[in-house]
Amino acid sequence: MPLRTLSIVAALIAAATLAACAGRQPPQPDYDPWEPLNRKVFWLNDNLDTYALEPVARGWDYVMPDAVQRAFSNFFNNLRFPIVFPNTLLQGKPRKALEALAAFQINTFLGGLGFFDVAGAFGLKAPDEDFGQTFGVWGISPGPYLVLPLFGPSNPRDTIGLACDFATGFYIYFTAVPWVTTGSAAVNIVNERSRLLDEVKNAKDASFDFYIFVRNAYAQRRWKQINDTVASTPEEEDSLYNEEIYENYLEQGDTP
Repeated sequence: MPLRTLSIVAALIAAATLAACAGRQPPQPDYDPWEPLNRKVFWLNDNLDTYALEPVARGWDYVMPDAVQRAFSNFFNNLRFPIVFPNTLLQGKPRKALEALAAFQINTFLGGLGFFDVAGAFGLKAPDEDFGQTFGVWGISPGPYLVLPLFGPSNPRDTIGLACDFATGFYIYFTAVPWVTTGSAAVNIVNERSRLLDEVKNAKDASFDFYIFVRNAYAQRRWKQINDTVASTPEEEDSLYNEEIYENYLEQGDTP
């Protein structure tokens, strides 16, 4: 084997080893060596949101009552079952797997294909798991912060997880019918954006640098999801960025 090839293989093995070790450390939101490129992609995404997605979302919000928006959100969350269920098992959470299965069956058959969260009304909340979280639970480092075109904040670990989510998710079963895949994805994106209109606006108005705000919020949110950190109030749970929860946990000396 050529020396160059051996060097590349050795570097890859070393990187994988370091990544596994680093996965046990607290996240570093400011680990952003690709910041110049990230900011350019962020600027593109933000402009697409401001001039294309947000106006459509505002129109949707004007036409659709909150109850209808919530019903659509319930429906698409219910369709994440093929992603959620295997990841609860891969993370060694059999109880959550049973809860996900029960919530999916109840909401599908008694909740009008998931438009109504009947399971939630009985106190059974489906878990929110994905492959990126699973890789984090396994101790794989997120790597540097990365902004993806259209998809937004991410990192190398979560980017691979996103590809796995897509391969196992609902949309893959309808690729032979493009208009169904495209149409349902568009409705989901617009509906979710309409539910965040005020929150995003407030975040932009309050933050000195919206890029840094989103970067820190994303790192914190993923860290909490991987560690199953529960917010103390519904407001904290829905917040894009709640620094107190994150800092209090780190002060205890615990690490992922």
